Amino acid sequence: WYRCSQWRWGSPSGATRLSPRKLDVLRQVVTGARNSDIAARLGITERTVKAHLGSIYQKLGVETRSAAVATAVERKLV
Repeated sequence: WYRCSQWRWGSPSGATRLSPRKLDVLRQVVTGARNSDIAARLGITERTVKAHLGSIYQKLGVETRSAAVATAVERKLV
């Protein structure tokens, strides 16, 4: 994968759809939980948490954890 500076992943319009499990992960991220804590709380592996986060970032059109939190709050996803 690569990104061109003039092309952004995600849906800037706000029409983002996240699965219930991805929303669970995102809610945990918003609370400040680390990946290992999220994995333990949700009964999944840390690798699965990272996979969900990658998908969340892509769908939200962001590149960082803090940007995902800000976008989720702004769009009232959590």
